[in-house]
Order: sequence, then structure tokens, then C-alpha cells
Amino acid sequence: STAIARRAAAAGAEVLLHLPMEAVEGDDPGPGALWLGMGEAELVATTAAALAAVPGAAGINNHMGSAVTADAKAMAAVLGLARARGLYYLDSRTTPETVGFRLARELGLPAAERQVFLDDTLSHEAIHAEFDRLLALAAGEGSAIAIGHPHAATFELLAEEVPRARAAGFRFVPLSELLVR
Repeated sequence: STAIARRAAAAGAEVLLHLPMEAVEGDDPGPGALWLGMGEAELVATTAAALAAVPGAAGINNHMGSAVTADAKAMAAVLGLARARGLYYLDSRTTPETVGFRLARELGLPAAERQVFLDDTLSHEAIHAEFDRLLALAAGEGSAIAIGHPHAATFELLAEEVPRARAAGFRFVPLSELLVR
């Protein structure tokens, strides 16, 4: 994570910490995850350690996390640290019960919510349909936020479709340009 974050920042990319959090479904979010059973100090320390591994992160985004993002006390600990560090929060909206975006706004954090998951289903057709949905939302609303993962199928589709979308007048911007402040 550290080497990739440094390379991305050196290339001028905006870097986010994709912070693993406990999911309602019980899937393992991976090492360094936040769990509902953690106390406030442990949530903050675990988040701080993850931020240290991703130097230059401009914001935090949840990986999985439907259990944690629905818990106001847990999210207050995470978002309090984000506020203290001058970061923003992107809510992946892995559950309709998320309190992340609302709580971030209440705490005065710049924040945003994703509208599209590009690659929830890993087929060319499904990713293409979600990319088309992203463009339709952006055209209708003026902007839209998508989340994708580092899958070969996602990279292939983006390599094909982003130049076409740009030629059609769409702009791809860093998330910080779309934050609710």
C-alpha cells in the first residue's frame, strides 16, 4: 500500500485510504479491519495505522463495512480522526443503513457518496452497463461518483470507454472536486 500510494501521489493522483470494515454478511474484510467489538481508542488507533500505510491520503473510503458504517458510535471515532487530519470521507454505501455520509456532514467533514459500483459483477457486459449508468447519471445530475476495483476486466473496460466518454464531453475529476462541503 505504501509504495503504491507514493507512486500514485507522485503521478499526481488523489489517493484515498480504502479502509476495511466489518460487514453485516460476515465476510472477512481483510487485515487491519475495523470491527464493531473494538472500543473507540482501538478504532482510532487502527485507522491511524492504516493511514500511516497510505501516505498522502486525501480521504477515507470504506471497504465493505456495512456493519461499521451503520454504527454511529464506530463511525464517529473514524470520522473524528479524519476531521482532525483534514481528510474527507467517501461513503461506499454498502448498506442503506449507513450513517457515514450524514455523520461526516454533521461533524463538518467534506464528504460524498458513491452512486455506481462498476464491477460488482465481473463480466464485460455488466461493467459496461454500470459505466453507461455512470455516464447517464453524470449527464442528468451534472456529476456522478463510481467505485471500481483493481480487476483486469475493470481496467480493460476503462481503457476502452474513458477516451470515448472524454470525446463525448465527459470530464473525469479527482473526488475532491465533487465533495459536499
